[in-house]
Amino acid sequence: MTPYLRSTSRPTPSTGDVHAFALAMRRVRAAFPLALAAMCALMPAPVRAQADTVPPPRCALASARACAQPDTLPEPPASHRAINLGADGVGVSIGNSREWTGLRLNLVDHQVRRVNGVNLTVWKPERNPEFEMNGVAVGLFAPGAHRINGVALGGLGVIATDQINGVAASGLVTLARQRLRGVALGGIATVGDHGIDGIAGASFAVLSEGDVHGITGSGVLSIVEGRHTGISLGGFGAYTDGVLTGASLSGVVTAVKGESRGVAASGMVVVGRQLNGVQAAGLLVLADSVRGLTVGGLGVQAGHVRGLSAALARVRTSALDGVSVSGWNDVRGTQRGLAIGLFNYARDLHGVQVGVLNYVRNNRKGLRLLPIFNTRFVDGG
Repeated sequence: MTPYLRSTSRPTPSTGDVHAFALAMRRVRAAFPLALAAMCALMPAPVRAQADTVPPPRCALASARACAQPDTLPEPPASHRAINLGADGVGVSIGNSREWTGLRLNLVDHQVRRVNGVNLTVWKPERNPEFEMNGVAVGLFAPGAHRINGVALGGLGVIATDQINGVAASGLVTLARQRLRGVALGGIATVGDHGIDGIAGASFAVLSEGDVHGITGSGVLSIVEGRHTGISLGGFGAYTDGVLTGASLSGVVTAVKGESRGVAASGMVVVGRQLNGVQAAGLLVLADSVRGLTVGGLGVQAGHVRGLSAALARVRTSALDGVSVSGWNDVRGTQRGLAIGLFNYARDLHGVQVGVLNYVRNNRKGLRLLPIFNTRFVDGG
């Protein structure tokens, strides 16, 4: 790709910027050692080996695959000894009861099938491929189940090998191998491997390989590898691989590999393919095409600019349809509309230039460079 502000006659699409940032985000996610270590520690080996129950994700926290190798030895049946105060599986249970409704207290959940009510545990769970938790699950270490419906609170983590539906919060990692639905918070990371519906937040990163509908927010990175409908917030960066419908905001870099429909803003750089709506950055906006209102503190560079664009230093494009206001309006192709700046350049002008110096390449000699005002007088000669 042609570097920004480099003089050249060729158009400067920014597809390479999008791919570069996408690759960087994937490398950052793959190098997420602290959360990864926590997840591997929280997941018992048999649970991590459920290749027959939950297909492994394509690329979520790649090193997790190292702890997801299938076990070759069958697991012996678990003991379901418990002190049960009640009748017909209802009441208070102390121990590893297989199914219970009411209040259940256990040291380690192992091969549990269903709990309806309140489940209190101390240590990380063993393998529970059928465990459906309905109600409130609280773990001093980390509550875990195949599916969690309700509220789950963990000192270190909350883990579901299928889905979390409801509210989940943990000190380190909140993880659903399929989808997160509801509100999920992680002290370090929140991960919905196959999508998030609702609100997800974490101090370091929120990650999803599937579509997201709702709000994601993190102190450092918010990464969505599918479509995102809603709001994405990242203290450092916010990345959407698919179509963004809504708003993506970050402190340093906001990137949309697909199409943006709404607001894309960043303290420093906004990069994307098709940015439609409002796109604003403290330094640069880089895109294949922009439509709507585009503001770059230093510059705007896009293959095609439609609407209103503004920058202190330079607006550079291969085609302008609308209004451009900048110190240097650099239209390397056809301009249709108005350019206002200190220096305005257009190869093919179908509009007006207003500025200190105005250059129209396809005007005849003597009318190409004019002060104050220029327009299309005669085709080049």
